Formats: sequence, C-alpha cells, structure tokens
Amino acid sequence: MWSSAWALIVGGVWLAGSLVPPSHAAETAAGHPPAAAEGFFNERVLPLLREHCFECHSHASGEASGNLMLDSWAAMTSGGSRGAAVRAGEPDASPLVKAIEYSDSDLQMPPTAPLSAEQVELIRQWVAQGAAVPSAFREGHAPQTSAAQGAGDARAHWAYQPLLRWPQASAEPPGSAATSSAGPPVAAQAETVIDAIVGEQLTAAGLNFAPLAAPAVLRKRLSYDLTGLPPAGDAAGPAVNGAGQEPSAVAAEVDRLLASPQFGERWARVWMDVARYADNKGYVFQEDREYAAAYQYRDWLIAAFNNDLPYDEFITRQLAADLLDHSEAGDAQAASDLPALGFLTLGRRFLNNRYDIIDDRIDVVARGLMGMTLACARCHDHKYDPVSQADYYALVGVFLNTEEPGGAPWPHRLVDTSEQRESHILIRGSPGNRGPQVPRRFVSLLAPQEEPFGPGSGRLELAARIVDPQNPLTARVMANRVWMQLTGTSLVESPSDFGVRCPEPKQRLLLDYLAGRLIASGWSLKSLIREIVSSRVYRQSSLHRPQAYALDPANTLYWKMNRRRLDFEAFRDTLLAVSGELDEQQHGPSTPITTQPYPRRRTVYAYIDRQNLPQVFRTFDVASPDTHSAQRSHTSVPQQGLFMLNNPFVAELAGQLALRSLRAGDDPRARAQWMFEQVLGRRPGHNELELLVSFVQSAPAEPRAGTTATPWQQLAGSLLAANELAFID
Repeated sequence: MWSSAWALIVGGVWLAGSLVPPSHAAETAAGHPPAAAEGFFNERVLPLLREHCFECHSHASGEASGNLMLDSWAAMTSGGSRGAAVRAGEPDASPLVKAIEYSDSDLQMPPTAPLSAEQVELIRQWVAQGAAVPSAFREGHAPQTSAAQGAGDARAHWAYQPLLRWPQASAEPPGSAATSSAGPPVAAQAETVIDAIVGEQLTAAGLNFAPLAAPAVLRKRLSYDLTGLPPAGDAAGPAVNGAGQEPSAVAAEVDRLLASPQFGERWARVWMDVARYADNKGYVFQEDREYAAAYQYRDWLIAAFNNDLPYDEFITRQLAADLLDHSEAGDAQAASDLPALGFLTLGRRFLNNRYDIIDDRIDVVARGLMGMTLACARCHDHKYDPVSQADYYALVGVFLNTEEPGGAPWPHRLVDTSEQRESHILIRGSPGNRGPQVPRRFVSLLAPQEEPFGPGSGRLELAARIVDPQNPLTARVMANRVWMQLTGTSLVESPSDFGVRCPEPKQRLLLDYLAGRLIASGWSLKSLIREIVSSRVYRQSSLHRPQAYALDPANTLYWKMNRRRLDFEAFRDTLLAVSGELDEQQHGPSTPITTQPYPRRRTVYAYIDRQNLPQVFRTFDVASPDTHSAQRSHTSVPQQGLFMLNNPFVAELAGQLALRSLRAGDDPRARAQWMFEQVLGRRPGHNELELLVSFVQSAPAEPRAGTTATPWQQLAGSLLAANELAFID
C-alpha cells in the first residue's frame, strides 16, 4: 500500500530483514578487533557451547557422541568421526558450522531444536575470523561451572552463598574524574552506590562511563521502561524538549511515572512472561479449553504493581492466597486476592494429567522465583545441581494436597485437600512405579535441617521458605530480572537457572547489592527501580565508542547504555498512542487483537491463545505461554517490515494520524513537521523535513491507482514504520 513511501525515510525505515540504523552500524559489524577476539569467544561463543553442546560433547559429561569433544581446543581440532570440528578461517569447511546451520540432513545439531539465526551467526563469525581462543582453553578443558563445582563441591556455588555486602565504610561514591584511552574524557563520578560498583570495574579495565544521555532521550527511555508508552505531551511540548538531567528534574519525572496507573500495566506484562500467562489451557478435549475469567489474574498483577505490594507478599499471595489470615482485612480482601493464585492455576493442562500439571507448577515456582531447575529431578537426581528426586517429590506432595474446587468467588482458586495424600518418589518419573515415601518439605540444599511441613498442603510454608531473607536466591533472581528489564542485559548468564552450570557473574557485587537493597527496602520493587534509573549507569548515553567496544564488545561492564528494541506490546501501544487512538480503559476481559474491528486498548489486554498463538505475536518475539519464559529473544526478520507495510491495522492508524496532522494547519511544511515530531518524538533535520514535504507535494492529490491511501496517509504509514520508532536509545 505504501510502497512509494517506503523508501522515503532513507536510513531510518523498518526495512525487512535489517533493523539496524546507520549510526550503529559499527556496533554490529561482522569484524571484531584482534584485541577482543579471545574475549568474544569467552563472552559469546563459549556460553553457547556450554549450554547446547557440552552435555553430549565434553570430558566432564563423560560422553562423546560421534567421538567428538568440544570443551577443549585439542578436542575440537582433532575432531571425531568426521574429522576436525573447527577449521580456523573456513566456516563452510567446518563440521561444527554445518551442523548448527542444519544444512546437512545427516548432521544437525543440537538434535532437539536448532540454534537461533543470531547464535549460528556468532559461531560462524568466530570461525571465519580465525577461531581465536584464550590460552587456558587451548591448553586444557573449559570449566563446566564454577571452580568450586570443578572441585566437586556444588554447595559452594556462588548462587547458594549469602549475599555479598557493599562496604558501608566506603559507601560515599568517589567524586574524581576519570579518563581513558577508550573514549573521550568523561567525568565518571559515581553518583550512587551502583555507579561506584560499576565504575570500579570500568576503571580497572581502562574504561569510563559514556556521557549523559540527552534530556529528550532520557525522558523517552524512562517513559518506555516505566510505563511502556512514549512520553506524554503534544509534539511541540516537553516530549520533544525533555526535562533536563538535573537530579531534581529526573527524580520528579521518575516519581510521576512510578505513580501512574500505566506503570502496573507495563510491569504486569513483564511478570506474565514469568508466569506463562494465557487465557486458555492449550490442547485439551472433553473439557472447556477456556480459563474462565483468567484476566482477573492479570488485573490483580496490575493492581499489585501499582500499589507496590511488597515482593515477599506478592509471592506469598500467588502461592497461598487462600490460606492467609484475612481476619483484619475482611472477607472482601480475601476474595480480591484469590485471583493471585492464577500464577499456579493458569498453566498448560496436558490433557489434565495430574503429574504433568504438578510438574508445570513446580517449574514455574522454582525457575520463576528462585532460578532453580527442580523439574530436572523428576526422573532422576539432578545431573548437575545438588537437588535429589526426594527434593522434587517432597514438593510434589505439596501440590498433591492442593485441589481446584472451581466456582465463586474465583473459578481458578485453590484449596487444601480434606484428606492427606502421601507423596512417593516415582522411579524414572513413572506413576506406576512407586518408590519410597517422602514428606512435604523445602529443598534440602536451602534448608538442610528442614522439618517436614505441617498439616495441609504446605503451600504457605513453602512461600515462607522462598521469601525468607536467608534464602539468597529469591532476591537475586528478582533483582536480576528488574535490572535486565531496565538495561536490556542480564547480570547472570541464565536468568532462570542460577545452578552450578551458571558461571559467577562479572557484576556479582552489583547483583548482590541490588538484591540486598530489595530486601532492605521492605521488598519494594518501586524503590529498587527508582534506585536503578537514578544511577549514572542507567542515565548514560548509548554512544558507540570503538575503542571501548574493542575492550568489552558485549558491554558487560556497562561503559554505555544498551540500545534496545521495543517489545511487541510497547511497539503496538506506541502506534496507538502517536496516532491518537489509544484507549486508556484499564482492566476487564481479554480481547483478540488480530481481527477486525481492531481494539484500541493496550496490548497487555490482548487475548493470549496458548494453543494457537497468533502469528504476529511470533513475528515480534512475544514469549511462548506454554512454559515459564526467562527472557524474550530479539530477532530481525522480513515479516516485521511486511507487517508494517501491509497490515490493515497499521493502515487504519496511518489514516488517523494523517487526519490529526490537520491540527497543525494546511501548510504542508507545518503538517509534516507536526507528524514527524508526534511519531518520533524529536524535531526533523532540515534535509528530513525537505524530503517529507517534497514527497507530499510531488504526489497526486488523489490516491494512486490500486491504492486507497492519500499521500498524507502514505507519509503517515512510513513514519509509523520508521526504524527509529522501534528502539530505545
């Protein structure tokens, strides 16, 4: 429809297959400086091999499928039955590359599912550039986990240890300026403890912070991160100009956004990935596939985030709202909290197989709340972590003694069974092959002297153990999720698996400081978010500096802010907001968003079909609701650009945007400038404005043959599809 306008915004349009603007081309170029080659292997390639290959191709696993080991340079180059797995500088001749590309029907690895296109390209790139590895890898084996695990003491793994404490005696951040050959001289004052921790590592690496982001950039960043919407205000107002980087101005803006009702909508959607939320059960028959009133759980989440419900209570109500003492709050409060149980009850139903449903619930509790892969112990003791089958079936007992009675006041509530049901270890996970009986209790690793849970299911006791400040995992996992949401990268390699295969993070002190602050604030998530976004680490620009990139290509030291893609919800909500079509009504039933008439409500209220997830959700990387999601992938595929070019929903919004531009008057220059500022949140440059005006003036006044769009609608469509709109700087 808008093909003639598609080439209009040169270098700034959401081109199919390429979403990287020219100004950041250097950041994603194929080559890496020689100084960073070994770091590239350690930071990008080795984690992929460890996660996807070492289980069957490593010395530590004791296995060698195809007689091939990949955990040392000698093993890679001597190879297996097909010869050397890696041939430096020759990716097309390297069996490893062929296997992960799935180009040979007889050699496809990993066998369960292919790597993403980005992961394949990383390994191909590493081989093409000479397959550089550090001397330790060249001379020995890559460690499977931490050094403590290598010594055979999994319980000494970093994640199971108490939180490291920031030394209070030196809590005052240094005020000296730092300079480095890695970039222009920048005052690197540590304005917060976060800055002091990050700044110390930057200084040790010869790096420094980037300059502060421009006021308009920071305002846009804060608005999206805290509310999922572009900055409020008309095109000529503060959304374009920004509010400044003065601490008082930033603090006032942060407080305003945290207090807005849109904050809860944004962060509820983040948690819905953790909770594998959907509005139906998936593939079932002989029962209703819909979850009646599932949306009430989503609405409970929105209210909980807006009210800053302490995170320990947030967890407790999602596990045991029906068991809490509401004598002081009253029956109304008790009923209003029951939808919180949707965290457990709204998972996939597996043809109503009891043990599969329980496994799903254990998995979302363990990985979602504590970063533990307890479900791996269903059929045998955990292969890596100090978790036994007895630990797993002790928790099975908790859910065996829980049932769903249905009915009012909420159909997906839980209650404890009237009679106690005993749990047994199931040999190889088979319900027909019972082993020893196990009492209901917490994971022995975290409570070695733990007494069995008392009467009832034990859900309330389970929640108490999870949120106990002495349990180091819960606060770490959530602090990491918040940091990842605000900065775009996780401090921990695997956000939902803190087990012994997860190496100690470079920024462990920062992680533990944030976890400690979460607990000390009374488990206030708003307080934690406020502290992070007030730091210089968060407020610095995303300026690319080649010399800094050479020293730390993955930005693990945070020498700049990460440039991030908008997720689907924020992207769709932005289209609605800038076209003036956003319906701000909150709460209520979920609505399909892929059929006409297209609803104008925020995307958090979209109906999520677990069995038939709409293609547009997959195209824009929405997390699968089948299981707990640790983090979303980010892809650049042609379908994204094609959606923006051809989808009727986008066409409708373009028409509305074109009509709204009339408020700027009849002058084409004024209309074009208003539209540009309204969509992109900045003023157009001289050449950009001339390009817009010349397009409109050179086009016929009426729609072109075969289209229904006027030149102004085509211009609006191109602006809505602009690449710049899809990123947070």
